[in-house]
Amino acid sequence: MKFLKFDEIDSTNNYMKENISSFKNYDIVSAKTQTSGRGRRGNVWLSSEGMALFSFLLKPEKELSIVEATKLPLLAGISTLSALKKIKDGAYSFKWTNDVFFYDKKLCGILVERVKNDFVVGIGINVANKIPDDIKNIAISMESDYDIDKLILKVVEEFSVYYKRFSKGKWQEIIKEINNYNFLKDKKIRVNIGDKIFEGIAKNIVEDGRLEIEMNGEIKLFSVGEIKIEKDYY
Repeated sequence: MKFLKFDEIDSTNNYMKENISSFKNYDIVSAKTQTSGRGRRGNVWLSSEGMALFSFLLKPEKELSIVEATKLPLLAGISTLSALKKIKDGAYSFKWTNDVFFYDKKLCGILVERVKNDFVVGIGINVANKIPDDIKNIAISMESDYDIDKLILKVVEEFSVYYKRFSKGKWQEIIKEINNYNFLKDKKIRVNIGDKIFEGIAKNIVEDGRLEIEMNGEIKLFSVGEIKIEKDYY
């Protein structure tokens, strides 16, 4: 396994995508700080020193369908959550589709990007960094002195275990586990669908990775590309 470490880089995901031919399955790129960290929909990703900022490469043995690929952020989420629980006990949860929460605040963000048949999995975890005052109401740090390189290796190792289960048809078991940590379940949420806004009650994440939302007594299913859940509403 290759483990490249930078003091500063624009984005570990970008670096891995631009040099993807030089990486093998589960190779890792990490950085102490990022200057152009991104989340989903191009959102700016807080990237300060003391975070675990890293990307690793997944090279599936066979090409994944679009539906299978949409499950990877969920798989990365439960893998990261599981690894963190083994490092520091506490109240962890998974916010569909790509955030790990700790005591109801965001601890970790995930961005999975496809490059032909391969996938770059980018993860940022607040390990020892101080959270800026203006986002303390929504974000949290582990405030741990745990070795960041060891934490990164633990997360990637945990992902490889979950991915083997996924490849062997154990997705039903995994999605049940994910729902046990479902942060949004039974919360009232406001949903943007196109130019329309709806209110509903979040329910389970179903097998194809979509989220159930109860609206006016009916259960409707939404994929991540269809909706935006407003922050500070749930």
